[in-house]
Amino acid sequence: MGYTLGNGTGRNGGNGNGGHGVLPGVQLHKTPLREQIRSILRGWLVFGRMAPGEGLNERELGDQLGSSRTPVREALLLLAVEGLVAVHPHEGYFVAPVTREEGEDLFGLLGHVERRALARAGLPSGAELKRLEEIDRERRDTGDAVHRMELDHEWHDVLLPIERIGEVYRGEIDRLKNRAARYELASLQDEADQEGALEEHAAIVKALRNGQLEKAASLLEEHWLRGATYARSMPVEEQRRTA
Repeated sequence: MGYTLGNGTGRNGGNGNGGHGVLPGVQLHKTPLREQIRSILRGWLVFGRMAPGEGLNERELGDQLGSSRTPVREALLLLAVEGLVAVHPHEGYFVAPVTREEGEDLFGLLGHVERRALARAGLPSGAELKRLEEIDRERRDTGDAVHRMELDHEWHDVLLPIERIGEVYRGEIDRLKNRAARYELASLQDEADQEGALEEHAAIVKALRNGQLEKAASLLEEHWLRGATYARSMPVEEQRRTA
């Protein structure tokens, strides 16, 4: 899973929409506009550019992205399906709230689904196991929470390649992770939680090296359930809808 935040402003500082004050770093490409906008907005939502409860104005977002309102509206509706945006009749779109209960539920579901996915995937190859260890060494060396999350997602993708788990499992895991990303980012900023997660990764890899697939799958679920425990105690500020 990735969050496309853009890496340039294009030849004309945007996508030819002119006069809208397109934000630096935003670049739309020749893929469906609503999908590009959804990816950009998802990154803004996950990484805290927009606070829970904050109103989302189609026109203002369109101005920032150099887009008309229609693809912005379509992107917001797609993000509502993902659970990152709340739609309130006669009021508009808002950043979905962050709650301990949702975080706990999402981590618990991820544990259940990934345990079954690993059982289907089977034992990783030696090269895959080596890559899992390399990713965790890199993760241990970085202090950046966003990079940690990217590495964590890569670790799980190597463990559960789509070629062996299939599109249904991959799609469900990605959907849950998109919704859980705000909670995951909070946990990855906690140094104690970070160390515990790396120890659990090492235990999973050890079980797989020993050919203990069932044990590794059980440890994988426990890994996510510890995240659910973290979510139960995470600080949640009061969140009110604001225009």
